Amino acid sequence: MVRRPSVPNLLGGVSRAVSHPQRGVILRRFLAALAKLVPKRLRRFFGLRFADAGPAERAGYLVWAAMGIVIGVPEIWAAISGDGFYWPTISTTVGHLQDRWPVLTLIPVALIVGYGYSALRLRPAATALQADLSAVTRTSQGRLTQSDPTLQELATGVPDAGTSPLFSTPYFVVATLLIIAAPVAVSTSHNRFLVGYVLYSLIAIFWVIVPNIAAYWFKRDAPYTTLVVTISCLARRLTFAACLAAALLVILLIHLAFYPWPSRR
Repeated sequence: MVRRPSVPNLLGGVSRAVSHPQRGVILRRFLAALAKLVPKRLRRFFGLRFADAGPAERAGYLVWAAMGIVIGVPEIWAAISGDGFYWPTISTTVGHLQDRWPVLTLIPVALIVGYGYSALRLRPAATALQADLSAVTRTSQGRLTQSDPTLQELATGVPDAGTSPLFSTPYFVVATLLIIAAPVAVSTSHNRFLVGYVLYSLIAIFWVIVPNIAAYWFKRDAPYTTLVVTISCLARRLTFAACLAAALLVILLIHLAFYPWPSRR
């Protein structure tokens, strides 16, 4: 008979995501305190669904949930009460740019579609051999990196991406502080769009651009899964939640491309 993992095992698994012992103790206590706020039946349900999730997957849920809050809360606020939130929505910010340079309408759509195609074309831990025999491998976290696999690795389909960790807690602490402090600093200008430009640009730089550049050219992978890989992992555990996340991303894509759809000016 298969032994079902318990909730304490789940909490223990989360704590192991932190390599340093001191940080592990702090995280364990924090998660234990949060767990007490959740009904026991619900804790057991999520414990069984997420007990075998690795550190990178768990970190991916945290990173992209935080980004979802930053982007989603203003969008929901605008849909219900109008555009009066503390910072502008990402769609309003992109629309503001599009009013000045209409060609920018193509950029967010091209980036999202291109990234989606790349993710479907090359799955995590898979390698694509180019015409000049150079290889590109997608890491287990979902980022592309240049690789030099052996013939045996190509034949077995289990290449070694050859990446090593670069990002650590100090990086994310500094990045988070900058993402918070910079918009607060420019808010004194009373220009909401400037706040939006700074906020969303810093999120893109520190959470998306820098990790992808580090993985591709320097073989240093960030310790959290990409958005597409995170949704794929979520589909194995909460199918309806993954479907909802994918649907919201498609709606955001259409909203950015045909802003201000579905509203009317």
